[in-house]
Amino acid sequence: MYFKFKVSNIPEIKGILTYLTEANNFAEAAYKIIQTIGTDSGEIEEIKLMKNFKPAINDQTNDKQKLYMIKIAEDVKQDDGNIKTLKYELPCFANNAIEVTDIVNEYLAQGLENMRLTTISETKWLYI
Repeated sequence: MYFKFKVSNIPEIKGILTYLTEANNFAEAAYKIIQTIGTDSGEIEEIKLMKNFKPAINDQTNDKQKLYMIKIAEDVKQDDGNIKTLKYELPCFANNAIEVTDIVNEYLAQGLENMRLTTISETKWLYI
């Protein structure tokens, strides 16, 4: 499961930082945030379970990679003949948007050819 934290009042940082972390439960996610920002600084403004996020397309290989949010879609024919579009949101780590496109194409080539890439969004979130 993924959890998103918005943290403000961090010394020497103006504005709000957003962190994304993967954890088994809220307590584990909160522990990761506390280990990152400490107990003497920062105020947690928001905590959110990102229940619609699917597992990341790839692993982060270095700290310089940006976190992108990818949306892929699949059209499924229902029993009544109607087409329903299912959408999936997945994290992806890459150095730039071109690299993200290559990573997503490789991901979809693994038997997911009936799906299509709909959105690539670069975030300023920090992954821990």
